[in-house]
Amino acid sequence: MPQLSFQGVNSKCEGCPALKMNLPTHTILDYEYKDAPVDILFISDSAKMFEGEFTAFRPQEYNIIQRELARFSQNWEVGYTTAVKCPNITSENLSTGIKKSCKIHLHDTVDHYKPRLVFACGKVATTLLYGKAKEESKIRGKVDTLVTEAGTEFQVVPIIHPFQVVAEPKNAYLFRTDLENALNNELLGKATDAQVDHTLAMSIGELDEVKAEFIDTEMDLAIDIETTGLNFLEDTIHTVSMTLVNRDTGELGRTLVLPIDHKEAKLGYKVKGVFMQFICQAMANKKNRKVLQNAGFDLKFLKRYGVDDVYNVYDTKLLQHLYKEDVPKSLADLVYYYFPEEKF
Repeated sequence: MPQLSFQGVNSKCEGCPALKMNLPTHTILDYEYKDAPVDILFISDSAKMFEGEFTAFRPQEYNIIQRELARFSQNWEVGYTTAVKCPNITSENLSTGIKKSCKIHLHDTVDHYKPRLVFACGKVATTLLYGKAKEESKIRGKVDTLVTEAGTEFQVVPIIHPFQVVAEPKNAYLFRTDLENALNNELLGKATDAQVDHTLAMSIGELDEVKAEFIDTEMDLAIDIETTGLNFLEDTIHTVSMTLVNRDTGELGRTLVLPIDHKEAKLGYKVKGVFMQFICQAMANKKNRKVLQNAGFDLKFLKRYGVDDVYNVYDTKLLQHLYKEDVPKSLADLVYYYFPEEKF
């Protein structure tokens, strides 16, 4: 397990509040003696003592990382470091002054290693890299490009700290998924741009050209609506999209997009009425499944617009909860889990 080396007081630490704290030591500048560069750099929060030596990750945490990397055949060069260069610093005692001083050292670390991919493990590492606290649900697992003060550009992926897997094994799925997706897409180049062809109907004639495909079909129908807000009693439907899906092969058929109360479409009452009548017919088809994300939300809006009969509803949010209840279940999350190599 890689160990960190105590280098003593550094001039870049001058004025840092951590120097006045009662800590085992200060200024562990591990990057000054390591070989460089690396393919992957894992950044922990701060150093921990293990068997008389300081380490970025405890043995169990290190083993979790190694276990996931072993699932790949590539022989990557991997580095391990800390965001804060003094031990025993957590999100609770991470002051603005410490962040300011340690960000300089963290950028020096990245400049030294020149990693192809950085994993920021946990809240402290993510805060130091971004310079401010970020909401985990919005950035976890997502690749971002950052630049150090010296101009080194690097790809960073915030992930949960492996300690969260040690403490709660159910978190292993999130850790593995984030790691695997980032390595596949960023280092192995498996990411592709998603191509979704669609038909936008702005008139009754344009709808007539394709509506027969949707009315009496046995293909499943994936439905999504966009609204002006969350209150189905006050807000309105912007658009309704429908995609035909072969349930046996997963192949996609046509995607139809209908503006309803979209401010740029400015449909007349007659056109909007025909569009809603078509939606009612499609939703009342008993031969297929209607697949929605958070179906209750969409169906309340559709009910207000006159869609009363809906058969064979499958809610992907509920299905994900039944399959794996301990992970986020937004539509963006599901796309990330099951279509990790497609960029939308």
